[in-house]
Formats: sequence, structure tokens, C-alpha cells
Amino acid sequence: MIYLGDHIAFWLFAAVFVAFLSIAIIFARWIGPLKPNPIKENIYECGQTPFGRALNFRITGAVRYFGYAVVFFALDAFSWMVLTSAMSISTRPESMAISSLYILIVLVGVGYFLSELRRVVR
Repeated sequence: MIYLGDHIAFWLFAAVFVAFLSIAIIFARWIGPLKPNPIKENIYECGQTPFGRALNFRITGAVRYFGYAVVFFALDAFSWMVLTSAMSISTRPESMAISSLYILIVLVGVGYFLSELRRVVR
């Protein structure tokens, strides 16, 4: 066996990966059917009524679902905070106050989002 070294092996793997990916994309574009119709150009909006064209969704979709992303990240950070604090159980008043304050801030933010949900998502 030939040892190429760590860096050369990585770049060789990256080059092979990019080559195969490029060939697969070009081949799929070459043999795939291109038959646009109104159904394919319509966007799927997770059960909500779609609005606008699919090409315009890049801007409006990002704004429309921003609240969901914020709540997801807030609850994700919340769960990590609860898991890490549960693993290092400390009943000191300072640590309990900090954990309670963090939980209160996250829950107030999620509550505010849920109260404004009807206005945000039509």
C-alpha cells in the first residue's frame, strides 16, 4: 500500500467527490425531462395556501417562516440548557436563579410567538 499523507488523501477524496457529483448532476440534467407546467411551478407550503410563484419564494418564504426558525432555535438552545443543567445538578441559589431566568426568558419568547401566530401566518 502507498501512504499518500493526510492532506493529499483528503484533497484526493475531495476531488473524486466533486468529480462524481458534477458528472451525476450533468448526466441527470442531460437525460431528465424538462416539461414545466403550472403544478410543478407551484410551491408547497407545508399545508398553507401557496401565494406567488416559486421563483419569488426565495425572499417571501424566508420572511414568512422566520418565526418558526427563531422558535426552533430557541427551543433547541432551551433543551440543551436543560440537559446540561440536569447533568450537573446544583441546588445553589445562584445556579437555580440563573436557570430559572433563562427558562422564563425562553418561555416568554415562545409564548409571545404563539400569541402572534395568527398575525404572522395567514
